[in-house]
Amino acid sequence: MPSVIPEPGNDDYADLAAFWFARMNSGDAVDPKDEAEFRRWLNEDADNAMAYRDCQQTWRLLELDAGEAEVLALRATALGSDAHRLTRRRALFGLTGGAIAASCGGLWVMTAASSARALISTEAGQRLTAPLPDGSEVTLAPSSRLRLDYGADRRAAVLETGQAYFHIQPDAAPFVLRVGDRLMMIDQGRFQTSHAHGRPEVVVEQGRVRVAERGGGAPLILTAGQGWEGQGGERRAAVADVEVETAWRMGRLVVRDRPLSEVVERFNRYSADRLTLADAQAGQVRISGSFRYDGGQEFALALARGFDLSVRRTADGSWRIGSPQKASDGAATL
Repeated sequence: MPSVIPEPGNDDYADLAAFWFARMNSGDAVDPKDEAEFRRWLNEDADNAMAYRDCQQTWRLLELDAGEAEVLALRATALGSDAHRLTRRRALFGLTGGAIAASCGGLWVMTAASSARALISTEAGQRLTAPLPDGSEVTLAPSSRLRLDYGADRRAAVLETGQAYFHIQPDAAPFVLRVGDRLMMIDQGRFQTSHAHGRPEVVVEQGRVRVAERGGGAPLILTAGQGWEGQGGERRAAVADVEVETAWRMGRLVVRDRPLSEVVERFNRYSADRLTLADAQAGQVRISGSFRYDGGQEFALALARGFDLSVRRTADGSWRIGSPQKASDGAATL
């Protein structure tokens, strides 16, 4: 989708904030150029960040039926070719119908009378960016569940499963996230964490994250460009490739010289399509590249043409990958 930069005639920060809030949370894939322009606008003036945060709070307080035809129509108008004429009211109303009902299929499921205690979840192949009660923001990867627990003197959450990227705004209390038996604490910044195979993983893009055992003990301090995988008893910071690890937010899987067995595992984490390996030899092939994970056929074609692998569509709709000489019969070959 081409970038549409709003040009409000009244120089009102709110119009720009409402436009970007609707664009970044519309449920459509966000073009990297749009995100770069959004980040530039957000960081160039403190008033911009304040106006955007106000949009987040306004969106949270709106009590609308997400399925109402009028709301959905307004959303379509807000994201159409005349988006430069947005008002805050139009953009927020337009957003609400999409972000609650769709937003790449993600669901905001209320578990109490207030969004301060809510369950945010996504299904396979879906991702969702949602505001948090303090004005922060979370992006959930497919097949993820995040439970919020905010109060007057606390802001906390539990990542029950999956993967989440957080942009935490400063507040009186630190943001505390529980992942398995680990606690992750940050005052402000951007970080990502995963809850896979029974162990948490952390990557820090900005700020300072403290990782501690729930039972106590000295925390491990992670700063920008560092990561940690909670495997075994070892606890130490390591250099992390933030660009690779967070590319899923743009709908892409980026790999650099990794075995296909690992790539297939990561692809299946994000995509609604499924990949399987026909043999161990194929799993050892080293893969590099950037692939969309929302289309199994595109990825399968890339493997078949670029890495001399056999790729077949099976009866159940999954893609079976193997060494050419070990391809099984009974399926269509690409």
